[in-house]
Amino acid sequence: MAKPITHRRVRGANVTLKSLSKPEEAIRADQPLHLHDKKIIVIIESEGAVFDISRYWHETAYLPSFIGCFGGSVDPAIAGEVWRKIALESPLRGEHPLVILLAALRVLNVLYPSMQRTAIIKTLEKYSFSDATIDDLFRLEDKPPAEMMIIDWFSMAEGLIQELGRVPHFSTAEEFLRSARYIAPRSEILVYSNFGESAAMRMWQAAGLGECFFRIAGKERGKPGEYLRAALSAGFEKSSMIAIGSSAAMFRAAQLAGIRFFPIVPGQEEESWRILAEQWFPAYLRGEAWKIDMQAMSFYETMCREFSVQHLASEIIAISKGNALSVRTRP
Repeated sequence: MAKPITHRRVRGANVTLKSLSKPEEAIRADQPLHLHDKKIIVIIESEGAVFDISRYWHETAYLPSFIGCFGGSVDPAIAGEVWRKIALESPLRGEHPLVILLAALRVLNVLYPSMQRTAIIKTLEKYSFSDATIDDLFRLEDKPPAEMMIIDWFSMAEGLIQELGRVPHFSTAEEFLRSARYIAPRSEILVYSNFGESAAMRMWQAAGLGECFFRIAGKERGKPGEYLRAALSAGFEKSSMIAIGSSAAMFRAAQLAGIRFFPIVPGQEEESWRILAEQWFPAYLRGEAWKIDMQAMSFYETMCREFSVQHLASEIIAISKGNALSVRTRP
């Protein structure tokens, strides 16, 4: 049996197949072409990028609960479009559900003003600008009506989530996770999750992906920016780190840390992973990822755009008018 080749760094030059001796060429013939001999740290966002939680939970739990608790006399289709646009297609994608709820209520209140929604918005703003969390809401002994409505919404959504069972993951994401070390032998995959580490670990193991990463980090490690800074302070080089995600939070964290970022585009997740595996990652290993980056310009533009309540409200109005016109003109 041929002995495996020990890869070495060569300063000032790249080793090519032409520089190999014939015995070495014979050994390489049956082995994969290792494009990179440098240690690479791949940090992957768990929810939204690998697991389809962003769409799965919002569409089947948070959105219907939002319509049921706060829709009132509003057309359910419009209320649903408000939630869907904010949760899945705006710079707030990946944020805590309470952040999505506050933004959705603000937009809905522009379209259909309501004193009740105004009171709920003020309550949510109080929690948004403090260290209080949803857990503090549940601990309140005297729960005013606004707090109770928020609790009811959250409880209803959580109940629906419990009924859903296992969250699906993207098949092309699994293909990349299983092939990354084969393509880049010295790569290490780190997973960042918004869940607690034990819950995130259970989710990955239940999906059969428990062996696809080196280490998993949950919300105990802080937000994405804090986690990336911790990785840099641990001695990892910026040039050897890449972040993969679908949220604005991970994108901004990578930008601030000076780390190269590859987006898993919402609604195009399977295709994004395919491009990553077949084009971007090999190009990155060759130092040519910039040639592929232009394909993600629409994602960058969306995530860099500041969220505007008025702009989204106008967009929803235009969509609803367009739908109404379509119904009237239908033969």
